[in-house]
Amino acid sequence: MSMRPVRISIPFLFVCLLFAAAGTLPGFSQDANRLDDKGRKQGIWTRKPSPRKLGYAGQFKDDMPSGTFRYVSMGDTLVAEVFYFRGGYASSNRYYYPDGALMAEGYYLDKRKDSVWKLYASSGRLIREERFEKGLLHGRRLLYDVDGKLSEDQHWFRGLRNGRWFIHDEKGYQISTYKLNVTHGRYVALYPDSTRFIEGSYDEGLKEGVWHFYLPSGTLYKDDTYKRNVLVNRTLYLKIGGVLRAVSADTVPLVMLHPQGGRAEILTSSGKRLVCDEKFETVCGIFDLDFYFMANKNTLVSFAAVDMERLPGVLPDAEEQDKTDGQLDPMRQLGRNASVSPVELPLGVKTPYPVYLDANGMDVLRNNLNGADVQGE
Repeated sequence: MSMRPVRISIPFLFVCLLFAAAGTLPGFSQDANRLDDKGRKQGIWTRKPSPRKLGYAGQFKDDMPSGTFRYVSMGDTLVAEVFYFRGGYASSNRYYYPDGALMAEGYYLDKRKDSVWKLYASSGRLIREERFEKGLLHGRRLLYDVDGKLSEDQHWFRGLRNGRWFIHDEKGYQISTYKLNVTHGRYVALYPDSTRFIEGSYDEGLKEGVWHFYLPSGTLYKDDTYKRNVLVNRTLYLKIGGVLRAVSADTVPLVMLHPQGGRAEILTSSGKRLVCDEKFETVCGIFDLDFYFMANKNTLVSFAAVDMERLPGVLPDAEEQDKTDGQLDPMRQLGRNASVSPVELPLGVKTPYPVYLDANGMDVLRNNLNGADVQGE
């Protein structure tokens, strides 16, 4: 007696394999994709994947999913496994990368995220762990960096930021507190080595009181006083001879590089020259000196020191400058050894030596003058 080959349809084989993997293979026959007399889905249902919809295989009871469902994309790539319980209103969900690695897992309750959810990188590293209640973030939310270290620790209350908020990145640390989605209370920022950087307070989302700013060395360099988020006073500090001194930006027209140790030397409006304990670049940052001019390779000059009335008579016009001037070499002593004829910057204070402009400095000041003329008109 010869055996005739048995032909098994692809959909039937697909369903058998899915349920066999889930360990819940029910009896299967012509009852697949069946509706009862009330039009409700009952028993085993399958759907082939399409470009717009995932394919699935699972069981329904009274039109509600029950037990394990497996969802696949085109090419029968597993996308998700979902176990439905509580009459189909709750589910435990696992989502996968195309290579089969776990992407995310968590719970739904009445089609809204609930309880703990976790998100993973394809390597298996935990990226995020968060808690939900009725679809809203509620409780702690933890974020991790590429090294697996905690980068953010957040606290939420029914979708609103509420409680301690911690952030860690390459710039350092930030610790703040929220009250129903508004910053409220103490704020602290730290450098990467945990040295304090900023200390202040918020009152219902507004900066209030004195905010302290520190250098990486731990030295206080600025106090900003706020009233309802408005800056009402600023005090700058310089450490000179080991003693912290309060200074005003208006009284420091010139910052120079001290020949020894790269420290800053300041010239005050009264003519005093003081050597600071901090480096030249650090002191320039304290005074926010974004625009500067080289006067032999060592000098930085702020705009506050420029005599704007004398300046127009000193600057050559742009066409003449293009013919004769180039960028001065900051590594050479300016003056008689300059590669081009320098222009001495007219300052409103007496300096220990002349300060010269390079081509870039001329352009910046010329633009500044033109802007002032436009405003005057």
